[in-house]
Amino acid sequence: MITINGYEIPLAALAGFTSAFIGAVAAMLVWLQWRERRLRQDDVLKWSNEVIGNLQTLFLTLFLGDSGFTAAEAKALRSKVALDTSVLVEQGRLFFKNTPDATYGADRHPAYRGYRPMILDPIVVAHQIACQWDGADDAEKDLMLLVAQDCVRSFVSMAQREVGRGRTAHMASAIKGEGEKLEVLLTKVKPERLAALRAHPRLSL
Repeated sequence: MITINGYEIPLAALAGFTSAFIGAVAAMLVWLQWRERRLRQDDVLKWSNEVIGNLQTLFLTLFLGDSGFTAAEAKALRSKVALDTSVLVEQGRLFFKNTPDATYGADRHPAYRGYRPMILDPIVVAHQIACQWDGADDAEKDLMLLVAQDCVRSFVSMAQREVGRGRTAHMASAIKGEGEKLEVLLTKVKPERLAALRAHPRLSL
């Protein structure tokens, strides 16, 4: 028995209260840690989506060329990609720190010492392509196009491991696709569907 402010409290009750208090504090700390991890993952997901948008924009701009854009439009898109990828690399450093190395980049600012993380490499390369495209010859542009495609696929693969879901909400979503090409799908379209769509445009909604 212990007396607090004139009240006698059994030791068993005090021990139970203390245990419950410690448990509540521990649960709160666990929740705060989970919330911080969840927020960080959401931030990485948002950043990854912006990166993918820029890398795919660069690839399609280079791939479609004159058939998809005027020279001015293509140049404007490449300029935007050059700016955005530069920013995205710096933002990525907040999530992915350099690998420390005592001899490499020791004279740089702390965030730039050591070796850049691999997940930032495709963004840096895409930035270089966007900046150097205008000065490249045709042979170099062909190679840049393929490297730009590699940048998209490499980054998506790494980002998927970082923020991709381990399982889908419904098993049907994970069933392997048929892999049918557009040419095959076009042959399966029934003419009456097209006639019905043209007769009733609201069917497209």
